[in-house]
Amino acid sequence: MDYERQIGQKDKFTPFIKFFEKFVDNRISNYKLSEYATVDEMFAAFRRNYPFRIYMPSKPAKYGIKIFILADAKTFYVSCMEVYMGKQQEGPSVVDNSGTAVVKWLVSHINGSGRNITMDNWFTSYRLADDLLKDYRLTLVGTLRKNKIELAPQFVATRGRAEYTSLFGFQKDVTLTAYVPKKGKNVVLLSTMHHDAAIDESTKEKRKSEIITFYNSTY
Repeated sequence: MDYERQIGQKDKFTPFIKFFEKFVDNRISNYKLSEYATVDEMFAAFRRNYPFRIYMPSKPAKYGIKIFILADAKTFYVSCMEVYMGKQQEGPSVVDNSGTAVVKWLVSHINGSGRNITMDNWFTSYRLADDLLKDYRLTLVGTLRKNKIELAPQFVATRGRAEYTSLFGFQKDVTLTAYVPKKGKNVVLLSTMHHDAAIDESTKEKRKSEIITFYNSTY
């Protein structure tokens, strides 16, 4: 793996990056991911003074390190990781911590493999889905924030939508769905793996789409 992104913070991070890069490289080389992988984040408790330690009051430990991970959706094995380095000052060594940049770095070693990557709405965007499909030959299934400009108003609105109904939208390679799990609430997902409005009949009266049940089984 290329750790140039993280070595940008050389003075603060060099003592740790040497160990961390070997650790991650070993995890990558000793395990072959299944066809379904997941991008997520984890919080490692850590109270000692450390440049990238963050404070998260909602967590039991409160202080620690946030780590972005790529894991096998079937076995939960963590294959690749990147430490979140927090807000940085502008300059030549600044690291792009955007969801798009993080995902592309995490999946770089499975580029062209045809796998699917499942993720939540912090990472998911139409641009990322398009880039992964065209440049990495990877599909994406993820929840989508409702403030995304690519969403038509009817995918965000809940007024008049009945419980357990799904709305679908299709482009050549991208499918959108908005599902109403209860009155007044909807969940929006994007998929480049699914291309129809199939409903998972095993969900019975809840009438969840196959996109929803796939997401639930891989995230």
